[in-house]
Amino acid sequence: LQICAHSGGRIEARGRMQIPMCVHPFSDAGKSCADKADCQGRCLADAGPDGLPKAGEAGQGRCQAGAKLFGCHAEVRGGKARPAVCID
Repeated sequence: LQICAHSGGRIEARGRMQIPMCVHPFSDAGKSCADKADCQGRCLADAGPDGLPKAGEAGQGRCQAGAKLFGCHAEVRGGKARPAVCID
């Protein structure tokens, strides 16, 4: 716990099993993006009323909040959504 906090992280329960993990936040979390190059982590597609965009659809995203990404998401690269994946 102290090592995690000392390195700038925080302990959070993640994944389907809710396993405690040291998660390091990214300073650009939530910033608008169109490609991974715009972010410290991944550029994640914004979900609309119908859910995540389909692969190949044009779209904007937001920079990933922190390391240890779980759940369903679609990356944005070159201004277009990639296929969605779910990580539990």
